[in-house]
Amino acid sequence: MLIGIRGKPEDVLPFLPYVKAGADSAKEELGFLPSKVYDDLAISGKLLVATVTAAGKEIYAGHLMFGGIYPHAKVFQLFVDSACRGNGIAGRLIGYLKERLTASQWLSIKASVADDLAANDVWAHMGFRIVRTRAGGSARKRRINIRVLELDTPSLFILMRNATQNEGLCLVERLSQRPIYLIDLNVLFDVIRKRPRSSSAAKVIRAGLINSIRLMVAAEFTAELLRTSADTSNDPVLAFASQLDVLSRPPEKTVRSLVSKLAPVVFPERAARGTLTERDKSDLIHVATAIHHGAAGFVTSENAILRASGYLNEIHKIDVIGVEEFARIVDVGIRVPRVSITDAASGPLRSHRNHENDLVQARAFLEAMRAKASFIHEALDCQGSPAQWLLVTGESGALGFAKWEVHGGIKRVADVYLCVDEGHHAAETIIDYLVDVIPRELSDVAPTLVRLHIPSGQMMTRQVSLSMGFLPPDKTPAGASTLQRLAVGRVVSAENWNPVRKSLVSVATLSLPVQIPTFTTANPSLLVNTGQRDIEMSLAEIERSLSPVLFLFQGRDGVIVPIQEQYARELLGSSPQLSMLAPPEAILRRERVYISAPITHRRMAPGTPMIFYESLDGNGRGCAIALARITNSRVVSKAEALGKVKRRGVLDDRTLEQRSVGKEVTETSFDNIFLFKSPVPLERLRQLGCIDGSNLVSARTISFDKLTQVVREGRIDG
Repeated sequence: MLIGIRGKPEDVLPFLPYVKAGADSAKEELGFLPSKVYDDLAISGKLLVATVTAAGKEIYAGHLMFGGIYPHAKVFQLFVDSACRGNGIAGRLIGYLKERLTASQWLSIKASVADDLAANDVWAHMGFRIVRTRAGGSARKRRINIRVLELDTPSLFILMRNATQNEGLCLVERLSQRPIYLIDLNVLFDVIRKRPRSSSAAKVIRAGLINSIRLMVAAEFTAELLRTSADTSNDPVLAFASQLDVLSRPPEKTVRSLVSKLAPVVFPERAARGTLTERDKSDLIHVATAIHHGAAGFVTSENAILRASGYLNEIHKIDVIGVEEFARIVDVGIRVPRVSITDAASGPLRSHRNHENDLVQARAFLEAMRAKASFIHEALDCQGSPAQWLLVTGESGALGFAKWEVHGGIKRVADVYLCVDEGHHAAETIIDYLVDVIPRELSDVAPTLVRLHIPSGQMMTRQVSLSMGFLPPDKTPAGASTLQRLAVGRVVSAENWNPVRKSLVSVATLSLPVQIPTFTTANPSLLVNTGQRDIEMSLAEIERSLSPVLFLFQGRDGVIVPIQEQYARELLGSSPQLSMLAPPEAILRRERVYISAPITHRRMAPGTPMIFYESLDGNGRGCAIALARITNSRVVSKAEALGKVKRRGVLDDRTLEQRSVGKEVTETSFDNIFLFKSPVPLERLRQLGCIDGSNLVSARTISFDKLTQVVREGRIDG
């Protein structure tokens, strides 16, 4: 018996009737899916069909349907025809999917399997382990096993280790960003006009409105409604659309360039004839907007765009998702929060630090998270080196546990054991905080090699850790549960270059250049030695991988920005200890957002050191209080900025509106925050020439010499 796997849409579509018939014959195991789901997934290349050839005839043998949100895929259906079972077809389908996803740097595959099905043995045999369970439907009162297979993604780690390749940096950025999904007009019309997909489209819209996903529309969305509206002053569709967050239209030159490339792929026949309709052009502008702004995906029911999903994903890293598929993902609860952590209804999250009576609760939590016995033993063993631990709880009980302990003297190495309930809506925020704050605290004493131990199946924790510079140790499998990185915990300048350089060699065999480099380009490269090989790394990658750290090289000028006392307290924080996870959420995030007027954008270049000056307004101290590194800066519409500010900033709608008189603001992301132990007062800043006779009211560039002097007097290192 010759078994084949078909994955291309043109090869799969002839078998679609057999796929639907097979699924209908196993509704008890597979559940029900609308017919349109099969059509969309087949067109977009997310349906795999297994065939067997006997006597020269190829027949349908089974299928696998998948989807998901990068980097975590989800299997919707896995079915093998009864006449073909026992031939390893399920394993062949999963193996084909593993190869495809691994090549595209996905991290995991998830499957939901009712606990009373014999298929659990098959899933377990294929390497899918249970990471948690949830309640099923009320009628059957089943429990659903959430099973996860971790992918060995060597290409991902190779690219991330070789930071000079743009692909590696793009992957890191893609892992670290909260995904934005654009919807087209059909999604909205499906809801309002009660089309067949109305229920699914409503789930997509609802997920966006409750902040389960960052759902946005292109400026072309509203423009098209305006062109087709019979009465713009009394159009309920237009009124509803005006409430959605908007991605601004790219520059016209960019639009023309992208549309010219997309048209032959999305609408090949009409593009060749030169007969694109206005609707075609509008669809292309929607997709071009998604590409320009780096959106993770585009949600649509337009078959032409779905057919182009392979090209859009491979070339532009845009995941095209059908409405029915996306509704299925968000309806069962995707990895991003269903409600904001600041939502009072969810209650505050609290931390308990070094309370011995919490270890009993921690054990119960780790067992509930199905952590292995060996991990539980190590995580709760606090009898050796002085250990610190922290239990995060909510109204429903324990949500996360971390323990860390330091070994060695001069060679400072710390083992961190971390487990979080990744099914909770606040999981991403808890992970983001802990994976940042623990290395920060450890390196405050001295540079530290941090070894992070994560239970198998904790894929969200693994993703966040990778985005923060953690990597598997050399000569270990790509999917290893232990990740590590060096935390420097210093601002490095000519004054401490040699001692810091020596400490890095002793701790992690990481050798920096003998002479401190000069900052000559926007993102210079350095040749570092890992003890086994030389690697050329960009400064941006070094500061991400060794964070918290910031290098003050000759020629690296900075910028000083004003911030009011209330926002400084909420955005920057004043205590390294997590005593209560409560509003605002920004203080818990490694990367945060500062909003200013559009005119400041030219001063906010990525990589620029940024000093925060707490103004005298509102009982402010009139001092420079902190240093950070700008990671990105762009001018965006106020509506576009609001979604990000709500999670990584501290401004409300009204205050955001006051940031500039126009419709746009500068959105500046920053990380590697260092609080000054001796805030530098206004008068001293004036003496240094950082601020003129008036108070600082807008961002101002300061020279390297002035930047270095302010940092020196701020006494970051003690």
